[in-house]
Amino acid sequence: MTKQKTAVAVEVLLDDVHYKSIKDLGYSVAKKSDSAKLDGKFAVENMAGFPDSITKENRDEFYEGARLRASELKNYRAVEYAVVDGNYIPVDQLSGELPAERYIISVASAFSYSQQQFGAMKSESPQLYAIVQGVRKKVNSYCSNALGELKQSARKYLKDKNPETKVRAANLAYVAYLEKVLDEMVTRCKTAESRGIDDTADSESLKLAIVAFKTKYKPFN
Repeated sequence: MTKQKTAVAVEVLLDDVHYKSIKDLGYSVAKKSDSAKLDGKFAVENMAGFPDSITKENRDEFYEGARLRASELKNYRAVEYAVVDGNYIPVDQLSGELPAERYIISVASAFSYSQQQFGAMKSESPQLYAIVQGVRKKVNSYCSNALGELKQSARKYLKDKNPETKVRAANLAYVAYLEKVLDEMVTRCKTAESRGIDDTADSESLKLAIVAFKTKYKPFN
């Protein structure tokens, strides 16, 4: 990692919005909801298979954008470390003249390593590895949550676009379950008959009963 003398962090608080009223809050939430629907629409139209699946290329590009946002937030701000007796200590915890060897650990720098470089760091510089790993885990979680919210927006967009899709899918799923149960009933009845272990097993009567059931149960029709 390149040594640097100073750290510059763009700090954007998550709680820096102050609403004038509940009405103002309602407007803001509704506006964000509309924006989320547009995000979902774009994702569905531009990422093949989304939201049920996502290619590695699309996921990597999405995470790249989410990391840019994370780097703007105070919770993910860049931290400058000074090396004191082999230990990495945040400079804001030190007083007096700072050591010459200092490093800035930011979202960008934490993800600048290749997998090979990052793996080698674990044995070459365990403390630095632990710091960078902590940043990567925290940011990856942020990106994963953002992707999860986008999937929800995409599903809501699809539901609004095709309101009957979900109901029809549920009906089909239940009918498939019933078919499975009825097939199992037929199989068990035949087995019981062949073994002569149950006088109540009657395949012919069961077939008639299943036909009657399917006739009466509308989703089969």
